[in-house]
Amino acid sequence: MAETKTVLVNDGGAPARIINFTAAAAISAGNVLKIDSNGKVAKATTGLSPIAGVALVDAASGDLCSVITGSGVIVRALTTGTDATGSELMVDTSGTAGQLDDLASYSDGSAESKPVAIALETCNANGLTKVLLL
Repeated sequence: MAETKTVLVNDGGAPARIINFTAAAAISAGNVLKIDSNGKVAKATTGLSPIAGVALVDAASGDLCSVITGSGVIVRALTTGTDATGSELMVDTSGTAGQLDDLASYSDGSAESKPVAIALETCNANGLTKVLLL
């Protein structure tokens, strides 16, 4: 049975949806997700693409994973750094799949940066942080 953690904070009346997808690999609640080439959810790894959403529950490979999707939704997502409240966040492309990091960390002029969330509190390194999905 998948463990439920407090990930969804407030949809604020925004068009949030919770959709079930098959997990391509093990996923933790709060992971930022993409859709892979087989139509399954996997941990997001690139800052170039939009995210599919955030995992509501832990899921093993092949299990159903409930995914929170929608713009303007407040969730707790996994983050890698200790970035300040108000920081624009993007998918961490430095090796921590499925987590968010400060957009400013990638301000080297490359095309690797697309903000997907804003930190609503100081980020919890390798833990859940309250964010607003863009």
